[in-house]
Amino acid sequence: MTVARPGVESRPSRGVDVRERVAAIEVLSPREIDARLTDLGYRGQQEARRAAAVLAYRHLRRIRRLHLEGLAPEPGQRENCMFLGPTGSGKTFLVELLFREILAVPTVLADATQFSETGYVGDDVNTLLSRLYEVADRDSDWAACGVICMDEFDKLATSRSDSRFAGQQTTKDVSGFGVQRGLLHLLSASNADFPPDFGFTSRLQPDSMELSCVTFIACGAFSGLRSTAEGMARAERLGFGREPRAVAEESIATSVTQEQLEQTTAFARYGFIPELIGRFNRLVSFAPLDAATLGDILQHNVLRAYEREFEQEGLHLVVEPAVREHVIARALKRETGARGLRTTLAPILEQAAYEHFGQPTTASAVRLVMGGDGVRSVTE
Repeated sequence: MTVARPGVESRPSRGVDVRERVAAIEVLSPREIDARLTDLGYRGQQEARRAAAVLAYRHLRRIRRLHLEGLAPEPGQRENCMFLGPTGSGKTFLVELLFREILAVPTVLADATQFSETGYVGDDVNTLLSRLYEVADRDSDWAACGVICMDEFDKLATSRSDSRFAGQQTTKDVSGFGVQRGLLHLLSASNADFPPDFGFTSRLQPDSMELSCVTFIACGAFSGLRSTAEGMARAERLGFGREPRAVAEESIATSVTQEQLEQTTAFARYGFIPELIGRFNRLVSFAPLDAATLGDILQHNVLRAYEREFEQEGLHLVVEPAVREHVIARALKRETGARGLRTTLAPILEQAAYEHFGQPTTASAVRLVMGGDGVRSVTE
């Protein structure tokens, strides 16, 4: 029962509020979630988005069973997932669409490079829960229904050092290994303490958050992991009879095969604690985006955003097919996926924006055409 204090508006109890929030989430099947992703502009990555749709569905079912059906989560059934793939392949965008837009549960996207062991030179990993608590309107029960996504997770990898391992647990470690050890608890514990004020003061006592329904997602490019796994699979011979091996050029836009994902030793050699990799029950590989997918993203996402910007200035933006092909080819050459589309288009459109934005003009359209010296804009 909620007792209203004088001058203070009555508010339902926290438990009832969480049940109402969970009940308000639309129940969608994995296929329907996948269809929503397409409606929201996500393109490509059929296998990865299928795995992510099932992940989102299981997350929804887990919080509904807890708060609407009163069934406690089964031990060891937490969903920890790792997304591996080249930059610009849509890893964090997929997380944002699934959990912020479709399910609308508390979602935190954090950069792994901000953290260090016990906050020695950065944030403590437990402040991830502080961020989730803040996003959930400072309601720890609603925050416990949320999702934590740590981007640039591969940047926590550190080369092994005998001196570090000889002194670990006795000295402070500002490298990635300290953060990795701190994450071990968050990925497996049923609950954890966190500073509600992000640890800025010592006045507030740590709060506790239930973690059995929190989904943890790690995203990273893991550049070089494939070559590490392939190098371990090759038998190396010394002396007479040794066959020279051609050195392949390292490519940014490469995907890791399922067989290579199963090699925990490769992750250890890459710079991760094997126990940490073992906490992730699903590893999803994202493939580099091909020309067809980039063309779809260019048409339905990138160009539409620029077209709306030009419309606000009273101009109609027209991009000829030859220019589109040029932009896609440059993006493929950059090997930065969908990010390469904006990187290529931005300097092309800057000239037109510089000449026509914010001032009266007699032109009604800006057309991007291919010329002998590259792409240029023509007013009509």
